[in-house]
Parts: sequence; C-alpha cells; structure tokens
Amino acid sequence: MRNMHVGVKVARQVRTAEHAIDQAMIEVCRLIQASLEGRVEARLAAEVGQSALENIVVGLNQLAAVRAAVAAGHAGLSVVADEHQIGWRMDGMGEDKSRPPVLASADMLKLAA
Repeated sequence: MRNMHVGVKVARQVRTAEHAIDQAMIEVCRLIQASLEGRVEARLAAEVGQSALENIVVGLNQLAAVRAAVAAGHAGLSVVADEHQIGWRMDGMGEDKSRPPVLASADMLKLAA
C-alpha cells in the first residue's frame, strides 16, 4: 500500500466528521426533548411553539440527510483507496459495521405497540 499517511489522515477525518454529525444530532434531539418538557412544565398549550419545533425537526431531518451523504462518501472513499492502493486502515479497534436483521412489517407493528 502506498500513500499510507494520506489514507490514514483521510480515514481519521471521515471518522471525526461522522462522529461530529452524530453528536450534532444528539444535541438537536436534546433540544427537542427540552423544548417539549419545558412546554409541559410551563403548562402551555400544545400549539405553543409548534412552528419552532417543526423548524428544529426539519433541521434534524437535514442532519440525517448529511449523515447519510457522509456515510455514502465514506464507502466511496474506501473504494477509491482500494482501487488506487492507498493504505487507510488504522490500528486499534474498528467500529462494528454489522447490520441488525431486517424486521418484517408485522414485527415492526409489534415493536410500535
């Protein structure tokens, strides 16, 4: 493998970016939760702050789209690295990329109930 320093540098930055997006999503979820709990605690009607909440949820959805795009880019970069023999695998524990089994629709309904 050649250009190992470049590959590892890019791999570390991909991981940093992915974790930053996850953290941003966590913070937005906390904001949503705090807003909803605050509304209940203040004994405000459900429609109070609804448009603001909708805007925040739109932002969360956009972060989810960014996360998907970065994950797709990650996969694409690993293909490029392999095709051009650029070393990128880092030492230490890797992240588990196993996927949970896909549940049938009936199973999903059971989970929702």
